Amino acid sequence: MLDNYHAVTVSSVISKVFELCASDKFYAFFASHHLQFGFKKNMGCQNAIFTLQQNYFVQRGSTVYMSALNASKAFDRVNHSKLFDKLVARNMPNCILHVLINWYGKLQSVVRWNGVFSSSFTVTCGVRCHQGGVLSPFLFNIYVDQLIDDICSKNVGCYVSKGFFGCIMYADDLILLSPSVIGLQDMLKS
Repeated sequence: MLDNYHAVTVSSVISKVFELCASDKFYAFFASHHLQFGFKKNMGCQNAIFTLQQNYFVQRGSTVYMSALNASKAFDRVNHSKLFDKLVARNMPNCILHVLINWYGKLQSVVRWNGVFSSSFTVTCGVRCHQGGVLSPFLFNIYVDQLIDDICSKNVGCYVSKGFFGCIMYADDLILLSPSVIGLQDMLKS
């Protein structure tokens, strides 16, 4: 029963305005892998579905093996230290990096159960208010980009010319595609 609950962060209007401004000003630094279809301007689930339906191999009568994966509570499990390391590796400007580190470093939470509140505790993982937060989806995409890169580096899966189309990701949902069962198994080892 406890697995059915997750954190919800209540943010002020000023916080959301700041996030909107930051996402606009630093949009290039928040860009994610082209095979991640979630949380992008002019992209959505329909684009991921279209990519899957228009599979080059299937249209030519080839067999394609698929595995659909969902990372359970993925947004709640983003490790803050690893996320900041990824932002540093992207050369995120110090002005926004320090704000995010400070913001997440002071993140406190309480549990409310039947109208009773627990003592506050420090939160060390998870993106802030993934329900309606502006920066949280971008930060999540940055966090999982390495997973897509790792899958691409396996040199297995579906390729068209030299372009890799062996995985399609939408937020925390991942579809792996391979012309062979062995290739699919190799991708799952990532």
